[in-house]
Amino acid sequence: MSRSRLTGIALAFLAVSCLAVPSAEAATYGVTPSGSSALFYVDTTDWADIHYKLNDGLQQNIRMAVTGGRNQYTVTGLSNGNYIDYFFTYWDVSCNCAKDTAWTRYTHTGTGGGTDAGTGTPDSGTGTPDSGPPPNGDAGPVVPLFTSSTALEPATVENTSAAIITRVGDRVRDRHMREDMYQAYDHYLKLYFEKRTHWIEIVDTIPKGGNTITVNLYTIYPYDSPDFRAFFRGLNTVAEYFHNADFVKVNDYKYTSSVNFNAKEGRAIRVGDRMELEIGVFLQAPVEGRFNYYSTGMLYIVGQGGIVPFEGQGGIRDSFPLPDKAWAGGRTTLHTPFSNEPDNRFLQMATNMAPVNAQPFVEGRRLHHTNFRDGTHSEPDNPIFTAHANKLGNNYVNVACISCHKQNGRGLPPTTTNTTLDNYVVKVGKVNGSTVTVDPALGFRLQPRAVSGTPEADVRIGSWTTTASGTLPGGTAYSLRKPNYSFLNVTPTNFSARITPQLVGMGLLEAVPETQIAGLADPNDANGDGISGRMQTVKDPETGVTRMGRFGWKAGTARVKHQVAEALNSDMGVTTNVFKTQDCGSAQQGCAGTSTELADSELDKMTRYIALLGVPARRDHSDAQAMQGETVFTNAGCAKCHAPTLTTSQYSAMNEFRSQTIRPYTDLLLHDMGAGLADNLPEGQASGAEWRTAPLWGIGLTSGVSGGEAYLHDGRARNVTEAILWHGGEGEASKQAFVNLSAADRNALLKFVNSL
Repeated sequence: MSRSRLTGIALAFLAVSCLAVPSAEAATYGVTPSGSSALFYVDTTDWADIHYKLNDGLQQNIRMAVTGGRNQYTVTGLSNGNYIDYFFTYWDVSCNCAKDTAWTRYTHTGTGGGTDAGTGTPDSGTGTPDSGPPPNGDAGPVVPLFTSSTALEPATVENTSAAIITRVGDRVRDRHMREDMYQAYDHYLKLYFEKRTHWIEIVDTIPKGGNTITVNLYTIYPYDSPDFRAFFRGLNTVAEYFHNADFVKVNDYKYTSSVNFNAKEGRAIRVGDRMELEIGVFLQAPVEGRFNYYSTGMLYIVGQGGIVPFEGQGGIRDSFPLPDKAWAGGRTTLHTPFSNEPDNRFLQMATNMAPVNAQPFVEGRRLHHTNFRDGTHSEPDNPIFTAHANKLGNNYVNVACISCHKQNGRGLPPTTTNTTLDNYVVKVGKVNGSTVTVDPALGFRLQPRAVSGTPEADVRIGSWTTTASGTLPGGTAYSLRKPNYSFLNVTPTNFSARITPQLVGMGLLEAVPETQIAGLADPNDANGDGISGRMQTVKDPETGVTRMGRFGWKAGTARVKHQVAEALNSDMGVTTNVFKTQDCGSAQQGCAGTSTELADSELDKMTRYIALLGVPARRDHSDAQAMQGETVFTNAGCAKCHAPTLTTSQYSAMNEFRSQTIRPYTDLLLHDMGAGLADNLPEGQASGAEWRTAPLWGIGLTSGVSGGEAYLHDGRARNVTEAILWHGGEGEASKQAFVNLSAADRNALLKFVNSL
């Protein structure tokens, strides 16, 4: 979406974003006065922005125009002595990166005699402009999460002179990937977090003139004669391979095998071959629990490097790479499922899991499934995690992460009214204008349960009100409803009820550069399309700097780590170094003081688990009706907020998320959705009517994962049609376009959305 003028806080962060090492030929920039005007310029024909304040006024952020072979912008109506603080952001083709100049002050003389020029040196990258910081009252520049100075975890694909080397982490499985009769591939077995992860190294010499692919297996516990299988066959059994061999033991933690013949084709291996592979796992005895397992089925394309998402084609469901448009989560995307386990689609490791993250992922999952009151695990036969028993805060919503985030999917409202809401967060506060302060009796969250004593309050859906009903063209009946909340003990004046969202893809959304989201923002609707998305800004709870909000229904959190720590704190009363005090109002007793109940290392494991959940592939990607629906979706204006593609930063700390093209269908911006969806509790920059665009990836799997459907921030919509019909405000035009569609086009649009 093009933007001719970008203003306010949404672009203020550009002073510190996309920092790059200066090239040898940095662009010349500056300002030339003329009469009552001043012409600012950057000597480049690619894009450039000017950010300036006249006489300490409001900051303006303008896309410059290329005129006469350079970018220019003129400020008019100046008098002698007027001063302008300014800096430029411009694209430098020599490094293929954006650069920022230093803040500079220009004082107008009107003589045309003094040109204030520079050499295009970027700022220091400390999060503060070189000079002239924002005046008091500004929120300050948004500091990017990832820059060229970010410490990077190791890459998982290495291109050497002798081979392309791919490294990928993995876990054990109950059965083969393709055995749909057992429904026992995607789930997690007893003791999955102990001794049962490994990583695979594929050393591919074929594109370098060699004739062999070596596969090395690295374990955290000794294996006993593990198997290596390659090149899918599937003729006599659904899990049959052409190449079957034992790994050769190098030591207790490394095993090796190799293959130099494509038995599938009856010839030597060559670049482009599809090598599906699987490891047979046998743990060295004695070991608690099972000793023999299967592993993840993977597809490697010879000569390309990396593991690719794939689907089954033909009668034997042979493995073929998915087309790019189906790679919803880039290389984290999961393969098309074979094992008929619809409830487990949001539980899986990212397909491109780095070796360093395989074991932290499963240990983080264990914490995610741990009851912080008694230490029990939510799945049978796993031991009590005694180290984490009795950590539940006195006031809480639920006892474990998984208790709200069932199967990591969307929450459903209770099936009966007047039931305590145990998978909702009800935010509360005292509102004075745009300022929200703590509720003395409740804190900032209503927590309806207590370990001891009387709970601070209770919240329930007392009834549902039907707000509209009718029939769409073609005969589809609809009925819209909204919840009416009832409270016990304390009734907050201002509150916002939020149901559990799905969890997949969060690490990818964290890795999207702030510049990209700002490019989608249009806070003043400069292009007149009725869409005025704007960026949420939040204070980093660890560093205090201003960040772009990304997570939560109103984008109130900047990082996955902070989202996890906040949920631990406000939903379960478990403290960390991020949030050391429990959520407590001034009139409440028994929850004062500070503590750190969950260690940094354990919070990191939980964060990695949530961040690295694989995103399911798009389904029906070649279905004619779904493809028609994609066009209808765009023509109806839905893609103006539900942006189809984003690209992640090359500087993302975790390799899995680096430089990925993803398809989340969100712009991560706040949009006014109208009075029908509004509540009366502002959050940060967001008013009661503003909500972050919800990502759509995985939406078609909701029923299978959650056991039903519920959409929007409070779960009021029982299907996608109702969710669309609730759109108002900036979504009103798209809603009306949907209402006016023919039945065929509307069904096509719904088929497309449910394919995501």
